[in-house]
Amino acid sequence: MDDSLSFESFFEGAKKAAHRAMDDHGRSEHDEFALHAGVAVEKLAKAVLVSKNPLYIAEIRNADMMLYLGNHLQLPAEKVRTAGAKEAIARLRRIGVLPQQDPQLDLLIEMRNGAAHATPDSTLAKGMISPLARTIETMLGDLGTPLAGFWERWTKAVQDAVNEQEDQVFRDVHLRIAQARHAFEDRFIGLPPEIKEQLLKSPQPRAEEHWIRELQIRDHGVVVLKSASGTCPACGGEGLLAFEPVAFTPGATTFKATGFGCYLCSFEVSGSDELTVLREAHVPDLMNSMTVTHGRTSPPEDLAMGEPQAG
Repeated sequence: MDDSLSFESFFEGAKKAAHRAMDDHGRSEHDEFALHAGVAVEKLAKAVLVSKNPLYIAEIRNADMMLYLGNHLQLPAEKVRTAGAKEAIARLRRIGVLPQQDPQLDLLIEMRNGAAHATPDSTLAKGMISPLARTIETMLGDLGTPLAGFWERWTKAVQDAVNEQEDQVFRDVHLRIAQARHAFEDRFIGLPPEIKEQLLKSPQPRAEEHWIRELQIRDHGVVVLKSASGTCPACGGEGLLAFEPVAFTPGATTFKATGFGCYLCSFEVSGSDELTVLREAHVPDLMNSMTVTHGRTSPPEDLAMGEPQAG
């Protein structure tokens, strides 16, 4: 029998596709993510079937394939056919490996086959990470293979993805941390380690942007302040907090933190809910607010230079 139909070949193929899917998701290439996620599920499903009996991956209408898989018949490569993704999953359901009903898994396979399409902004595909992680965890459990043996550096991220004890915001933030971390580390593959160390030690953000005066940015008519604050949980570089005005008096304007980002690895969060997760789990010293003093007659949009007071 062809080595490409062995358990090892299917397992390694599933592993490679799953890792590519996670990389795609981190780059917001969600349609590519759905494709590779579906391939990963299909190949791992076939690995599970082969582990039980090589005949279980035979295309049901092809008697020659059963003889071929039983080593009683030779077939040219172009005639070798195995069950498709839907059929492989159906067989695992019939023998009790996978749940009988899983609409999200079915949708993921439809997207992988092009039968279902994501919305224009790929939000549907983006949400498929949970059925991917959950289904692979179930099949690995049947094989007796630990998550780390399959997911390797993605293990913690996929565990968070199926952690029902935490809400969706928590899962999203932790997934993005892992994705940014791995993308950052991949940039230095094959390079001397001191290059990454030097980059992390260099001033980030740029030195001239540490001061409020230089950081005024008009965003749809709203003055947004940015200030270096906290260590990025993804790469270890210096992050940047964004503040928007929430209160104004004749002598001062109070700004509230609304986002956190990193120049080095492009990790970012926005909104109070995501900032709360970041602060509680990773960067407890993040500022909540900042007050900037200014002239008594100057409205906040005309701020030029002030004395910031962190809060």
